[in-house]
Amino acid sequence: MNTRPLLIIAIAALTSTLMALPIALSPPQEPQEKVEKPKKEVPAFIGSIACRKCHGDQYKTWKKTKMADAFTLLKAGERAEAKVKAGLDPKKDYTKDETCLPCHVTGYGEPGGYAIPPKGDTPEAKKAQKAASEMEGIQCESCHGPASLSVAHKKTNEKYLWEDIVKQELLSGMRYPDKETCAKCHNNESPFVAKDYIFDFEKRKVEGTHLHYKMDFDHGCSHKHSVSKKKKKGKKS
Repeated sequence: MNTRPLLIIAIAALTSTLMALPIALSPPQEPQEKVEKPKKEVPAFIGSIACRKCHGDQYKTWKKTKMADAFTLLKAGERAEAKVKAGLDPKKDYTKDETCLPCHVTGYGEPGGYAIPPKGDTPEAKKAQKAASEMEGIQCESCHGPASLSVAHKKTNEKYLWEDIVKQELLSGMRYPDKETCAKCHNNESPFVAKDYIFDFEKRKVEGTHLHYKMDFDHGCSHKHSVSKKKKKGKKS
């Protein structure tokens, strides 16, 4: 009788058993706890009302600008003649048009920014409607960036530096507006301007934005604050 095949099978079985022994004999491994990295805070839009507390004069002059009233332009019947000239339907309501909203509200689609509110009179709907109304128009943060983290920083740092606000990673989001900031909306893609339209940043930043005041403390700003009119006596800007 040829026992060779049986011997080969026995050796193979023994080998498999020996190979499995280290696994069977090794102590069970403790599941490692997953270490989560701390989440970076995301700056959110909080609305111009929050800015008004410290920048009241700027807020008052901004409220008189077309930027502050930009959302109204989207409503049916508003500036009908200009809409007809631009090839738009003056009877149409554009307040939910996602191609228009980014340049007529603040922080559209961003944390804390404008969101199209639902219809209805439920508590949830009313809350969403109120939140949306507070972000209508082109407000301070449209140009200067979301301010939630910078406002918190200023409350705990009386002598803050501007560079702390715009450069520090924790407070990213705030910025000093430049031509590129404005050109996101002020460009020839707008139906209200001609195709050869060129945005004049230097002219526009002193017309139709808000009056600029010299601050009591420069806070290390690298840019200069212009003085548009004399500050009211005893009133900080």
